[in-house]
Amino acid sequence: MPINKLFSALLLSALLLLPARPANALMQPSSLAMKTSVAPFAVAPDAMGPGSSGGTLLALTMHIDKDWYAYSNIPGETGKPTRLTATAADGTALTVFYPRGKKKPDSYDPTVTVFAYLDGTTLFVLVPDGLDAPFPVSLSLDLLLCHPTRCVPARVEQSFGQAGLDTAGLPPADAQPWWDDFLRMAHGKAQAQATPDESEAGEAIVNWQFTPTYFQPGLEVGGLLSAILMGLLAGLILNVMPCVLPVVSLKLSSLLGAGAEGDPQARIRVFRQHNVFFVLGVLTFFLFLAAILGATGSAWGALFQNRWLVVAMAAIMGALALSLFGLFHLPVIDLKFGAGHKDPRQQAFFTGMLTTLLATPCSGPFLGGVLGWALIQGPLVIATVFFSIGLGMASPYILLIISPGLSRFLPRSGPWIEYVEKAIAFFLLGTAFYLAGIALGGASLRILAPLWVILFGGWLWGRSRTAGQGVQLLLRVGVLVLLAATVYWTTPKRAEADPWEPFDPAALNRDLGGGNILLDFTADWCPTCKVLEATVLTRANVTAWKERYNVRFIKVDMTERDPETEALLAALGSRSLPTAAVFRVNGRETPVVIRDLYTADQLEKLLKSL
Repeated sequence: MPINKLFSALLLSALLLLPARPANALMQPSSLAMKTSVAPFAVAPDAMGPGSSGGTLLALTMHIDKDWYAYSNIPGETGKPTRLTATAADGTALTVFYPRGKKKPDSYDPTVTVFAYLDGTTLFVLVPDGLDAPFPVSLSLDLLLCHPTRCVPARVEQSFGQAGLDTAGLPPADAQPWWDDFLRMAHGKAQAQATPDESEAGEAIVNWQFTPTYFQPGLEVGGLLSAILMGLLAGLILNVMPCVLPVVSLKLSSLLGAGAEGDPQARIRVFRQHNVFFVLGVLTFFLFLAAILGATGSAWGALFQNRWLVVAMAAIMGALALSLFGLFHLPVIDLKFGAGHKDPRQQAFFTGMLTTLLATPCSGPFLGGVLGWALIQGPLVIATVFFSIGLGMASPYILLIISPGLSRFLPRSGPWIEYVEKAIAFFLLGTAFYLAGIALGGASLRILAPLWVILFGGWLWGRSRTAGQGVQLLLRVGVLVLLAATVYWTTPKRAEADPWEPFDPAALNRDLGGGNILLDFTADWCPTCKVLEATVLTRANVTAWKERYNVRFIKVDMTERDPETEALLAALGSRSLPTAAVFRVNGRETPVVIRDLYTADQLEKLLKSL
């Protein structure tokens, strides 16, 4: 089979295998992504207020898989509300208390704010004293379980207790950590008793107020001049950050393509023109970012919180990759060497914009301090600082504009160009699959990652047909080993104890100052965050530090836009990821903030000082 047909067939197969939104069949969540547990607690008379009767409080906790959620009892502008029906053995309808839920953009329309139930959400049922036959209690939970790619209606039918159940030895409800939250529900201050208009959508539920200090104060910005100088340096360093592989691919392709002319004078002219418009594209996009982030108050990289933008970027990267495989020609940005363009200036300009967009999920040294200071200033200052970051990122190409004679160091065209072109194509295809995995959910990588290896192996397999038998055998065995390793890596492993705690703003606000806490702000679209998780914040390191220094580790996920997490990040004086904050005992107002990249030794040194 020709290699182009092989690629087309395999990609079509992948599309057919990717998760699709199923029909709205009613299913038990045990076959999907949720389980429930019920625990009883004793409520003493007057515990819920003067004159209140005692009884038994049933706490029904929903254990929901990562990336899934259910709409709350009052979901907001859209979504199916969660309903729990509870009936005593004598037929008495029991009172159900619903939590407010977590405020988040709706997965299918990010412009709409909804309230969602995530993993660990607890609903309460009060079984009052004095019923003729309280147990067993029949529970019927009806909800819509949703994933970023699909929603499935689900129902749980279960009962709790048995006739004559002895409730004398139950643990007291008012001694549980959630008791204050339950009282707010019982007194009508939670979402269960509020209308959507009263829920104050769009506002953070906690008014965070901190006076942070910084682990590396020398990298902080104190004025416009230092912001410009650090912005220039941060932009230059941005060229070599972990997310830069596809960016480097684009730049390498553009520069080699610009230097492919045979005549030396024509080569210099094309080379200089390409770089001028490439730089203009970079600077234009940085000014666009300044306008968007300054107007919305969003963090650096927040564009990638929009699922549709991630899907569009995945499609663009995939199209660029497939064009390099020769399947078709793109009208505006086509990176094939020697490809003719009606308007090469337009090609270079949009390549510069695309390169900058791909670089925005990363944050390197100096950038965190620059953004933390700049994004709370006025529009003119924000634009000036972002322009300086753009100049820093574009500085290698500005140097090439000033000294076009440097183009002589670019290699001449030759047969080897095809291999560079295909290497860039596979980099871009891998980037497309990575972005698709963010948009579709982590489970899709179980298909996309092995598919990438199969495509790469298929290309190598075809190219090795003219090589010696030893080379053929070595390449093919290597591909099979890589495929096996990828399948193993993407296969879900046996559940292990997770040292990280999920982020709960109300619980965090209550616990700050009562113990040592480390907050880690991360996102699936942040490659720098993933590097830290693989090298510094590993499961082994976090488990050891947790025990050694008596520190709680809480992960704040900013993959999707959430006003509460953004408010917390802004209160810490930061506008970029990765960011970590360490709170000491009795140090609620003065956390130590670590920006950007750091080492395990640096973090452990900070933890030792607690």
